[in-house]
Amino acid sequence: MEQPPPATDHVLRPHHVALLTIIMMAFKDLEIKKFPTPFALHLHRFLMNEVAEVATRKSYDEIMSEICSGPSADAAQCSEFQIAIKSIHTDLDNVDKMANFFANLTCLFVVKNEAQLRLLPRSLLGYFCRRCFITFTKLSFIGMNKLCENYAAWCAGDDSAGYEMIMKDELTNDLLLFKSQADRKNWAQPEFYEKWEKGQLVGDENVAVDNLRRFFEQHIHGGNNSGFRPHALLNLVRMHYIQGEYVAAKKLLQEAIISARTCGDKLTLHHCTSLLHRLPTENPGQKPILHEAQPDIHPLEILFDVSKLLDEENDQPLSAAFIKIFQAVGLFDHWLDVRFSLPSENQQWSPHAVQSIVWKEAGCDKLSELEEDIVLAFMEPGTDNNTRMTIALNKAYKKARRGEYTEALAMLIDPSVWRGLMIHDYTLWAHQIWHILALRATRRGQLRLYRELLLPRRPKGPFNPKEYNFNVEGDRMPTIRESLFQTLQLRQLDQVTSGTEYLLQALWRSEFLGRFTLYRTCIILLADIGLQFGMSKHSKRILEEILPQIINGDELEQRAVACFTLARCIIVAGDSAADALREALPYLLIAESDFCKLEMYQPAKDVQYLLSVLYYNLDMKDERQNAAQRHSDTELKQHELELAVIDKEVLRVFELIATVGDALASR
Repeated sequence: MEQPPPATDHVLRPHHVALLTIIMMAFKDLEIKKFPTPFALHLHRFLMNEVAEVATRKSYDEIMSEICSGPSADAAQCSEFQIAIKSIHTDLDNVDKMANFFANLTCLFVVKNEAQLRLLPRSLLGYFCRRCFITFTKLSFIGMNKLCENYAAWCAGDDSAGYEMIMKDELTNDLLLFKSQADRKNWAQPEFYEKWEKGQLVGDENVAVDNLRRFFEQHIHGGNNSGFRPHALLNLVRMHYIQGEYVAAKKLLQEAIISARTCGDKLTLHHCTSLLHRLPTENPGQKPILHEAQPDIHPLEILFDVSKLLDEENDQPLSAAFIKIFQAVGLFDHWLDVRFSLPSENQQWSPHAVQSIVWKEAGCDKLSELEEDIVLAFMEPGTDNNTRMTIALNKAYKKARRGEYTEALAMLIDPSVWRGLMIHDYTLWAHQIWHILALRATRRGQLRLYRELLLPRRPKGPFNPKEYNFNVEGDRMPTIRESLFQTLQLRQLDQVTSGTEYLLQALWRSEFLGRFTLYRTCIILLADIGLQFGMSKHSKRILEEILPQIINGDELEQRAVACFTLARCIIVAGDSAADALREALPYLLIAESDFCKLEMYQPAKDVQYLLSVLYYNLDMKDERQNAAQRHSDTELKQHELELAVIDKEVLRVFELIATVGDALASR
């Protein structure tokens, strides 16, 4: 038979006294009935919200500010009430006055004539007043004096006065004159767990681990073994997992699994097993373990399998990822309909966040943006929610890929994105800003600024120099991207023939795995190589087949290269005839516009040079002169940017990143 839960103890805090004074002033002489209806309703709502203690307590200034900011607060009766509640704390500066106040408190809920009753004893406010009164009567003179001192300090602005943890020691605890059974034993309190969560939030691992240990070492029930050791280990494992410390996580996870089996805790054992399947495999080439859809498995575990299926090394097409998403959505419905388990906000919108990533890989950018907008619209901003932050980072990087660098940075430095982040998520946020700055610098050709300003200030996080430069050493990229990198690098070295094999491998794998964004890039490069081998008509045909998927501009760089390559194919296939030159002009103008928006000045110069040649051959002198002038302006701007070593805008962004990190760590 399970033991009944321990009796709940009640500690009288300074904000309780402040609420009692407000209730006394409002209900003793029924002053609240004289208030305008909107202000009376506002006061009732405020008191019920604070008395229920379902939200974080407010400071003295916050309480007064919220009451005085109610509707119709400038009425004469309301003004007198506000003056009274702001000054009453000066009348409770010693034990006698405080005792008299609590003695008069009984007139609200204990009267001989029911007509004079102000608060029903079992109402929310009546129960609160009775509970505080009984707690005060149990206090000794020392306890009353301490309450008066804490209340005065709290009203003066010391928010921590009177909120320390009270240890129930029979020898040293002299605050209570009358002790009930609940006052003689220390039962588990949530303060240590709150400090554990705060330690996680600010990145203080020592404080977090110590308070987690202290929380689970508390007296939770009367048995010899609390049975909560697996929970403590599972929390530690999650902390290490989030921080990427997989070796420590696996070591503790094995201990947690043994402890859960010993305690017979099937639910914790299931969580531990699922988390073990999330850890990276130690053996290269080993396939990850996927979960089967079962009624008792958590839907997020099925949803996490999508990330395993998206790994190109596992050779799974995108259709398998969509199947997992459908299974996860079905499990969410099952939990809602059968188990009556309401999903949290994070769980509710997680499938949409995952779908945005999968649709992007499938080349359906519009659907991806739709899913991102759903998550950003319905999830609360300014919290520590990793799902919303990840979507914001992805959306900002897409903007940067389209040349909207300022808009992307503005989106990320908005307080709604970084306010409330954990330190680990803050690192991801800062790293994404750095990636946007690095993308802009390398596209502009600012290699010196990239080497001397950006690289030394790179935040901790995943980074591969191959993403930005050729002829550099870095980790192996995913299979398709690695093949494309080798193709482009050999093309830079005029070794097109050697790069053909890598391109064909990337083309086959991207088509088989359903990565159609990469597949289109492979087709464009194949057409470019075919053009160099004299297969202009074939290259023109395959580009025209794929152009409808590119022309809408979801990937500006891809469209610019495709249009530039197609224009050259048209010119060569048409033997440089006037009709062919005129047919190529619109595509060159699109390529020029896209390259200029992306601030990729070297390819923009190539397009402008070809445009000027075409205009010259078509005897369009004014257009040829304008194209030559644009070429000159682009070359001048490129030269200025190449010489720049310091960028004040970039430095201000780094200062903001440091300021935000300092503010988040000092919470």
